Amino acid sequence: MKIFCKEYEVMNFLSSDGDLKLNHLVSYLIETSNYQSIDLGLSNEKLLDMGYTWMIYKWKIKINRYPRSYEKIKIKTWASGFKNINAFREFEVYCQGEKIIEASAIFLLIDVEKRKAIKIPEVLAEIYGNNGNRIFKSIERVNEPSELEIANRFSYKILRRDLDFNNHVNNSVYLELIYEAVTDEYTHVKFKDINVNYINELKLGDEIVIDFYREEDRFYFFFKSKDQSQIYARICGVSETPIS
Repeated sequence: MKIFCKEYEVMNFLSSDGDLKLNHLVSYLIETSNYQSIDLGLSNEKLLDMGYTWMIYKWKIKINRYPRSYEKIKIKTWASGFKNINAFREFEVYCQGEKIIEASAIFLLIDVEKRKAIKIPEVLAEIYGNNGNRIFKSIERVNEPSELEIANRFSYKILRRDLDFNNHVNNSVYLELIYEAVTDEYTHVKFKDINVNYINELKLGDEIVIDFYREEDRFYFFFKSKDQSQIYARICGVSETPIS
């Protein structure tokens, strides 16, 4: 059972009330999984030499509370299984011994040349190990609520700063942009539960719209092409405080 741990001190990337922002929380999680890959001899560069790269397909995150300024946190991560093209990974975040966040993610291994997901090679699965301990047994599909009216539509053009190692929009950027898509009264909303489905890659210069819906304490975000012919991501967040 290969559990990797890394400690951080929360100093930057804070909201106006001193809590770590959601998108930067996700960046910490991904950074920790990257450090485990490096520790196992499978850095991003090494995988590229093998013709592979990792991409995230789905997230499910449960937040009991957000880390605050100057707090020290410990993040634990481990590979929890491999099935066909899916690689399952878990995360736990601790502060002073208290578990404050838990998350599950599904990764896809991409053939760089073909730009398609492939079955996880046994040699890679063996290196990461598999303890079978999944925090969330499934990550639900986020469906667009046909019975609700769109509360807001936000237009955006992908910039260079949004791109990551894979030359597409970094997964954490989506969780930054949802705060641009909400209407003014919800700009400070905090989510206790987040489900993210990534569908298609967003690349430099892509022009998109983000359709925002709200149903009580549930917030829905759908990233679409400008002509709405293609969908890039589906996100559902549940507010940590009830909203009427």
